[in-house]
Amino acid sequence: MHRLSGDSLRRLLEAAGYQIPPYVKPLEAYLEGPAAYYRFDVNGRTEEIYEADLGRLLILDEPPRPDPLLDRELAALSPQRDPLAETWREAVPAWGVHFLRRQEERRRLSWLLPEQVAGEGGPGLSNGPYRAASLQDGKNANWLTAEITYRPGTTRIKLAGKLTPTRQRGRRGQIRAITRKAMHRWLEFIRELETKHFTPEWMITLTYGRDWRGQLGRDAKLLGELRAKLKELDEWRLRVREMRRQAKRLGSWPPHYDFLMEAYQGLRAEVRRLIARAHDMRPDGKTVKRHLDAFIKRFDRAFGTAKVATYPTKEEAEKAAEDLRREYPAVRVWKNKKGGYDVIAVLYRLIWWMEFQRRGAPHLHILLFDTRGLDIEAIRRWAGPAWAGVVNGLQRMDPYLSPELAEAYDNFVGLWGKRAGEELFEGWLSERGLSIEVWRHMRAGTRVEKMQKATWGYAAKEGHGGRLKLYQKTVPRQFRNIGRWWGKRNYKREKPKVVRLPMHLSESWQKVAEMLAVAEENLPMPAFKFRKKLSRLRQALAEGERYAYLTVWGKAGTTAFHVVEEALS
Repeated sequence: MHRLSGDSLRRLLEAAGYQIPPYVKPLEAYLEGPAAYYRFDVNGRTEEIYEADLGRLLILDEPPRPDPLLDRELAALSPQRDPLAETWREAVPAWGVHFLRRQEERRRLSWLLPEQVAGEGGPGLSNGPYRAASLQDGKNANWLTAEITYRPGTTRIKLAGKLTPTRQRGRRGQIRAITRKAMHRWLEFIRELETKHFTPEWMITLTYGRDWRGQLGRDAKLLGELRAKLKELDEWRLRVREMRRQAKRLGSWPPHYDFLMEAYQGLRAEVRRLIARAHDMRPDGKTVKRHLDAFIKRFDRAFGTAKVATYPTKEEAEKAAEDLRREYPAVRVWKNKKGGYDVIAVLYRLIWWMEFQRRGAPHLHILLFDTRGLDIEAIRRWAGPAWAGVVNGLQRMDPYLSPELAEAYDNFVGLWGKRAGEELFEGWLSERGLSIEVWRHMRAGTRVEKMQKATWGYAAKEGHGGRLKLYQKTVPRQFRNIGRWWGKRNYKREKPKVVRLPMHLSESWQKVAEMLAVAEENLPMPAFKFRKKLSRLRQALAEGERYAYLTVWGKAGTTAFHVVEEALS
């Protein structure tokens, strides 16, 4: 049963075009099935009338008009018609009826179950008519709960009932762009780092070379073989076509027809096998993640870790590591070659995210923070050869680090210019068994720079994508297995704190309302749009809405959660 009373009922009647005389006071309006009834106080006497008899007590400025846009599809989805809403829509201008009708139907369907879905006919709750599910405690009156989830920097407030678990269907298909959930998780993680007062210090950028498709799995030799076979197949097609034309003109097949067709079909089968192999060698996101993992492991061995102590037994090493974990981002215990156990301290934390350049090549950013005495100049000299070695599968880069190569390159370019000099230098390298692509990638594949601002704004914008750089979060067509868009190392997130308040208690309503008030006080001044969202949530709580959701971040979210936490402690 739907009920409406007080000022809400008065505004509804006035919006519908009725004038309320001074001796008439609206008390209540309610629904019983498809019918709407009204109660009024007329000179101290309570009268109950049907909707069609409203004109007996109230003055109607203009006769009611029929709904100009009758949406049969939404009417079929709706479990019942709402005469109160129909009367209210009569006062809305014609251009806004369609929008308001759909808005109200979607709001209603967001928490009401259609009869054919509800099954038992009890109350229900969902985010839409096609995902509806009956409530486990739907028969009880005290089914509504406020669920408050807190992580450092982010507080989620959800007003909802307890849904019956339903089987979720997995989404099949290839990922074509970053999802909104991944974006929101990234921003939530960044807010957590801000709340814990971490600041970004250094950023390492990793790019792929000109032959990035080959570096990510494409085999140039296989492609060359495929091109040669395709060219040969075209020649055979012409030969078979001419043979069939001659057979049609002469009326008989040539004696070597079976031999030619067998060779032709064999060539076609070989081309199909080569195409399948080339298809499997498309650029793969798994390869990018393997390159990233290998680069970080090399970084750990070169700069990122330090041996603190050595112990004869593992138990002693583990005990010492527990005490050191308060001082370092991470502490590990490794067994050494002499039979003892080394306590290894990690000297940094990092976050990374992946982008795509306009040419289609992947692009990785690594942001270092909470570092402990890293030699950044040494990292600058080390990063280029290390990344080139990882991407090109080289364990040692010593031949490319020879001063003789740099001197020879400068001489060739100085004498012949950049283009001709690089061509001559490429031949000079090939004579020594070296690759010009690895040389170029070593010199221009990385960048190590200090962050200009000690804030996480750049990481939030670039990792999120933003309006102007959505192409960086769109997967090229030839890519597959994109995997994760961002990640972290040497950092353990806190488990979320969850508080559930039964909303049938007046204390719960008071605490939620107080929490929203504290959040609004701590919002920054430019957040005027978010203030409107917060006020709409407060109104939904006051009017008894059965579903509401809001995320509060930053200082406002932290202080708001402390209100509930202190009340429960």
